[in-house]
Amino acid sequence: MPDGENVFSELKFSRPAGKPSVGYLFERKPRMQMLQLFLRQLIPVMEHGIALLIPLSVLAAMLDNREKGRFVRYFKKAAYWGFWGSIFIMAVKQGTRTAVSREVFEGITAFTAICGEVLLLQFLRSETVSELRKELFRNSIMLTVVSLFLYYGMEILIVPVTTVTTAEVIVSIETAIKILGAVVGLLFAWMGSIFVYRSARSLRSKRLYVVFAIQTAALLFQQIVYIVQILMARNILPLQKLINIMGPLIDHQSQFVFIVFAVAFAVPFALFLQKRPARKDNENPAQYRKVIASDIHKKRWGKAMVVYLVAMILISSVGNMYAHKKEELVPAVNVTAVNNVVSIPLSKVNDGHLHRFAYHTQKGTAVRFIVVLKGGSAYGVGFDACEICGATGYIEREGQIVCKLCDVVMNKSTIGMKGGCNPIPLKYSVNDGNLQIEQNLLDEGEKYFR
Repeated sequence: MPDGENVFSELKFSRPAGKPSVGYLFERKPRMQMLQLFLRQLIPVMEHGIALLIPLSVLAAMLDNREKGRFVRYFKKAAYWGFWGSIFIMAVKQGTRTAVSREVFEGITAFTAICGEVLLLQFLRSETVSELRKELFRNSIMLTVVSLFLYYGMEILIVPVTTVTTAEVIVSIETAIKILGAVVGLLFAWMGSIFVYRSARSLRSKRLYVVFAIQTAALLFQQIVYIVQILMARNILPLQKLINIMGPLIDHQSQFVFIVFAVAFAVPFALFLQKRPARKDNENPAQYRKVIASDIHKKRWGKAMVVYLVAMILISSVGNMYAHKKEELVPAVNVTAVNNVVSIPLSKVNDGHLHRFAYHTQKGTAVRFIVVLKGGSAYGVGFDACEICGATGYIEREGQIVCKLCDVVMNKSTIGMKGGCNPIPLKYSVNDGNLQIEQNLLDEGEKYFR
């Protein structure tokens, strides 16, 4: 296997000469590889769907029990607008490519969600008596629900959309498996929302508010980390001062879903701790038995939710490890500078695959950079790090360059350009059959790998 070739290159279909036949379109792959493709689509959609629907289900349960459900219609209206709004934004992004910046859009929606969530926590603490407070309460519901749908909607939709737009052959088993994975992931998230809603509705108001406050605190934490990350990437906040604090949080953002799972356990646990209804003076034994039976039925939803959460944790942990167990960074080839220049023969990087190199600074820091042939004589050269996800690196999957942390697929033609999750650009020149990079540029990149 040539240096730098990804272990997943064998997953690609071998396109026959001429027009693809029906047999080619429906070529079978090993079951293990098919399951990995399925899980890679299912897990991110499921996780983002759960992060969206679990807190909204708790909110819906609270609104259902408040003032005879008069605010539920605003929740439904906001969910409707948020759902179609996220589809519209994704369509605009795919249609124009440059009209919608993903990080700016998600940063704005995260900020508006924070505003709505803080207002909701305040208004839900007590009854809304005045008309002004009711109006503000309605607006905070709309703001929160729409913002969360727009924020997580793009994260969910980008998975199937990327599958279709990057597929070499759309009508194929591979594409069908990926789309099926995304659909099943969404169904799992929807199932979870039903369990949460049914369990939360059975809680008394004070317990339900505590559960919602815990859920909201987890959301606020993730949203604030994301906004600070964007501000650091755009040099609005000082990178050097915050990197020691924010670095570990940014590197482990993918683990946020486990915080969501842990917090979600508050719903069934609060339900189990809730005391059995006391018998009223005017109730006869038959009526009271009916009340007890209803209470037992409600707690069954809590048990179902515990089973569901355990299953989702296993899928997100064990399933994720299985889906990506071969996706390791290709070992970097060590290079040194001669006459203040690092030279790499073009013959070693002209196969179209990702190649990773490491230059060691005087302090001993390994500064990694990648090289990939984009087409013709153009090369994509950049540090093995991005301004958003840090130095987690890039992998090659099925001919695509993918961010190892957030799983975003890079367009090869944009590697070497600034922005988004692209590798941080690195200037190079081509001389005498060698790709050359100035030593001082690599020394400057040491800050990305500390």
